[in-house]
Amino acid sequence: MEKSLRHNKSLRRPSGEGFYDVERIPMTWETVSTNKVKWLPISKADRWQRKELIDQFISINSHTNLSAIRDSEGIEIKHIQDSLEINKALILKPKSTLCDVGTGGGFPLLPIAISNPEVQCTGIDSTKKKVDAVNEMISKLKIANAKAVRTRAELYKEEFDYVTARAVGYIDKLLPRVHHLVKKGGHLILYKQYTPEESEDIVHFSKKYHFVIQKKHKYQLFEGDIIRIIYVLKKI
Repeated sequence: MEKSLRHNKSLRRPSGEGFYDVERIPMTWETVSTNKVKWLPISKADRWQRKELIDQFISINSHTNLSAIRDSEGIEIKHIQDSLEINKALILKPKSTLCDVGTGGGFPLLPIAISNPEVQCTGIDSTKKKVDAVNEMISKLKIANAKAVRTRAELYKEEFDYVTARAVGYIDKLLPRVHHLVKKGGHLILYKQYTPEESEDIVHFSKKYHFVIQKKHKYQLFEGDIIRIIYVLKKI
């Protein structure tokens, strides 16, 4: 993956001499298309931490079943890149708090925490082995602004500025479980596979639980990928 990134012509300077120094590219998180995969520009430090995250995930996943995706390229694209789409859907405010519901193997929790070091991130999951695995990765990667807690969303009593849920459940079951976690004026961010039916249901259930749809961010991770969408709901 690093090789394909380093040799990507779309990252060359306009003069054709060398490559852009990604540390000097403004972190707008706009996509860069290369070889049918949509990349996000990252700093050298972030790139190193991303590689370490992939290595740690592969190691832990080999003995703890966190995900069916086990190769580095799949993890990079389908877990990390997907997680980071939030940074194009909205800007997370410094000193804010975020809760990732059903964090599983740590996605989107860990990429969000790494890319937003001033946001305090908490992942919750009811499965002990997953929480232990995520906390192990947090410790080894020295991610100071993240932690994982073993609990169920409906039992957790804290409130957050942002709550994320990535492929956790259908909206009619999800919103009753998580709406109380979002502060008034805060945001619920839903990562979904796009379907017209659920899009209509999200409108209905948002009103029921006092949310308004603030943004819909459709995307694909690569050519031929399913249509994915992030719904940004604001609690009113």
